[in-house]
Amino acid sequence: MTHSPPVLSFSEFPPVSQKEWKAKAEADLKTTPYERIVWKTPDGFQLEPWYSTGSPMQQIPVPPKENTAPMYICRKILVRDPATDPSKANSACLEALGDGATALELFFADPLPLNPAIMDRMLENIDTTRVPIWFSGAINHAALQGMLAELETFSNNSGGLLAPAPLSCSRNELDLLRTGTQMPEFRTIAIDTVPFHEEGATASLEIALALAGASDALHRFSLGGIPARDLTAKMVIIMAAGTSHFTELAKPRAFRALYAHLLKAYGGTSGSTPALFARTSRLSSSVLDPYTNLLRLTTQTLSSMLGGYSTLQTGPFEGGLTAEKDAAEQVTSHISLILGREADLGSLPDTAEGSAYIETLTTKLAEKAWELFTAIEAEGGLEKAIENGTITALTASSRAAQTKQLRNRKATMVGVNRYPAELNEAQKTNREALLEAALSAPAASRTAAFELLRLKAEGHKASNGCVPSVFILRAGEKAISRRQAAFTEDFFLCGGFAIAGDAYLTPGEDTVTAAAEKDPAIVVLCMGDNETAAAELIRHLKTRNPGILAVMAGRPPENEADILEAGLDSFIYTGVDVAAMLEAYHRKTGIQ
Repeated sequence: MTHSPPVLSFSEFPPVSQKEWKAKAEADLKTTPYERIVWKTPDGFQLEPWYSTGSPMQQIPVPPKENTAPMYICRKILVRDPATDPSKANSACLEALGDGATALELFFADPLPLNPAIMDRMLENIDTTRVPIWFSGAINHAALQGMLAELETFSNNSGGLLAPAPLSCSRNELDLLRTGTQMPEFRTIAIDTVPFHEEGATASLEIALALAGASDALHRFSLGGIPARDLTAKMVIIMAAGTSHFTELAKPRAFRALYAHLLKAYGGTSGSTPALFARTSRLSSSVLDPYTNLLRLTTQTLSSMLGGYSTLQTGPFEGGLTAEKDAAEQVTSHISLILGREADLGSLPDTAEGSAYIETLTTKLAEKAWELFTAIEAEGGLEKAIENGTITALTASSRAAQTKQLRNRKATMVGVNRYPAELNEAQKTNREALLEAALSAPAASRTAAFELLRLKAEGHKASNGCVPSVFILRAGEKAISRRQAAFTEDFFLCGGFAIAGDAYLTPGEDTVTAAAEKDPAIVVLCMGDNETAAAELIRHLKTRNPGILAVMAGRPPENEADILEAGLDSFIYTGVDVAAMLEAYHRKTGIQ
C-alpha cells in the first residue's frame, strides 16, 4: 500500500514583511544597534541579514547556463618530461579518473617538446570525447594547438588552454583561433583572474577584471572580423572560488548577467556565455591545520556547483607534508562525489534563482563590478590599467583591509589565528618544507603570517630544545580573570609559545614564587577588576627576574602610567594587531 505525500500549504506560516522582521530583530537585539548585524561587505556595499521576496528590490536578470550537464570536476596533473616517460602522466590521469575526476588539467612545469605520439601515450585509454582535457603552465600555444588539431581523437574535446597567450602571440591570435575551429568545443582564449584574486582582489573586482579581459579580446578579434558570439564560444574565464559561500555563489551569476550586456555591445546575441572554470582559492589554505581545509574546500565546491561554473579544479586539502599526498587527493575528490552525486547538486539548474537574499547580493555585486569595469575601460582597457598601476592599487587596498581583519582577529580562522592545534610528528619532521610552503603562499594569504610565527617558534625549539614559555597570573574577580586567561592562552599559542601554567594569586611578594619556578620568558597578568594592584606585582616580578617580560591582559586602565613605570611591557586585548605583537614578543624572547 502506498501513501500519498501530504499537501504542504504552509498556511500556518503567515507571510512576514521586511519591516516586521526588522522590528522583531531590533526587539531581540535590545540595546545592541541593528547596524551591528548589517554586513559591511569587502566590496564596499552593505547587505541586510534577511530579505523578503515581497520587499521592493532591483533584480538583475541572470542568463541560465548554456550547458545544464553536471559540473566537471578537474584534477590537476603535474607533467614532468613526458618525452622520456609519458606513461607516468598517463598513470596519474587514469588514477585521477578512477578517484572520480571527470576532467583533467595537464600542467607543464617547464617548456617541453611534444609530438602526437607522446600526446597519444599520455592520453592512452582516456575517452577524450567525454573527458575534457585542459592545458596550462609553460605551453607553446601555437605548437600545442596545431598538434592537437592533428589528433583525430581530439576533434570533439571540450577542454582548452588555461594559460593566457603571451603578448608576443597577439599577432598570431587570428591564426590560432582559425586553427581552433578544427576543434569546435575546445576553448583557446583564456582570461585568468586568479592571479588578481591572490593579490587581494574582491569578488566585484574579479568580475570587473574578467569583463575587462573579455572586452579586450572582443575588441581585438572584432577588428579581425570574428563575430562576438563565435569568440565567446572559444573563451574560458578562470576565477577563484573562495570561502565566503554566498558571495562566491553569486559571483559567477553576476558575471553571466553582465557579460550579456558586454556581448550585446559587440553585436552578439544574448544567451551565449564563455565557459566558467573555477579553481579553489589558496588564500585560506592552512599548512599547519590541514584538516580544516576539508571544510573550506567543501564550501568552495558547494558554492561553485550552485553558482553555475562549468568546471571546478579542486586542489588537495594537504600537500603531502602532514598526510600522504595520494590519500589527500583521494579524500579531497570525495567532497565533489558526495555533493555532486550523492546529494545530486552537480546537475541542478540555477538553484539561487528567486532567493531574495542571493538575488540582491548578485545585483549589488554586479552594480559594483560594472562601476569598476567602466573605470578600467575609461583608462583604455585592462592592459592599460595594469600598466598604470590602477589594478595593483585596487588589489593592495582590499588586501590591506582583509589582512587587518585577520591580524586583529575581527575575522576568525580556526587553527590559524584562533585555536591552533599542536604540530604532529610528521609536521615537526617536515618543518623546513612547511616553512617553504608558507613563504611561497600568495600575497593575500590569510594564513601565512600566523603560520610563519609558529614555524619559526618550532625552529627555535628544534635548535634550543625548548620554546619560550608564558605563565598566566590571575587575580581579582575570578570570572573576569578566567576570561582574560583564556584569551591570553589562545593569543600566545598562535605565536608558537608554550604555556608554562597559570595560577590564581593574591598580589604580594610571596605570590611570584609559582611563576618564577616555571622560569617563563613572559608573565601575563589577568587582574580581573583589580588593576590597581598590578604595579606592585610587576615590581615583585622584576625584582625576582629583571629580564622577564610583564604583559597585562585587558585595555589600559586609568593607572596605566603607574603600571608602565613599574616595568610593564605591553597590554594585549581584543582589537590589537595580534600578528605584529607576536612578532615583537618573538624578537624580545630571542625566537627571531
